Amino acid sequence: MIDPLLLRIISLGFALLFLIAATHKFSHRDHFLASFEAYEIVPANLSGLVAKIIPPLELFLGAGWLALGLFSIEFKLVTLISIGLLASYALAIGVNLKRGRNYIDCGCSFSSSTASNTESGSQQISSELLYRNVVLIVMAIVCTIPVSDRSLQLIDVFGLLFSVISLILLYGTFNQLLTNKNTINSWRRSH
Repeated sequence: MIDPLLLRIISLGFALLFLIAATHKFSHRDHFLASFEAYEIVPANLSGLVAKIIPPLELFLGAGWLALGLFSIEFKLVTLISIGLLASYALAIGVNLKRGRNYIDCGCSFSSSTASNTESGSQQISSELLYRNVVLIVMAIVCTIPVSDRSLQLIDVFGLLFSVISLILLYGTFNQLLTNKNTINSWRRSH
């Protein structure tokens, strides 16, 4: 059994992750479609349709995780779909890394919607992104473990807030380090 505080921390983290990802994809549809098509995983005639399904799916998952994190409303389907979606992202990254196509923009960071795949500032696929997705999958799997019936106390609310803020900062730092790595590598290639 897992502690209900841990479940809420993970749930709110996933809620933010999926809601922000969906918002970025809705805001930068053309960039996301180009990034998605660059993976060459889905047949070309289906890639537009699949790319249109992903943002609403992530929005649904974010809302489901939010309901679990805030109100303890549990949707096992949300957890299972999240695992499947993260696994497909990891598979797409892994296949393209195996193909030697590490120059592809991952499609998960839209700081500059006009940036090309090779410009600095983009977040290209890498083994670190693959490992990140594996960690996220493991965290989602943890949420399938039955929850103990311990009731949350006031101190748990503070622990929840501190933990979620820490996760946001850690995730943001990790993504920034990957973006910096891509920028430094592009500088090295140009000199």
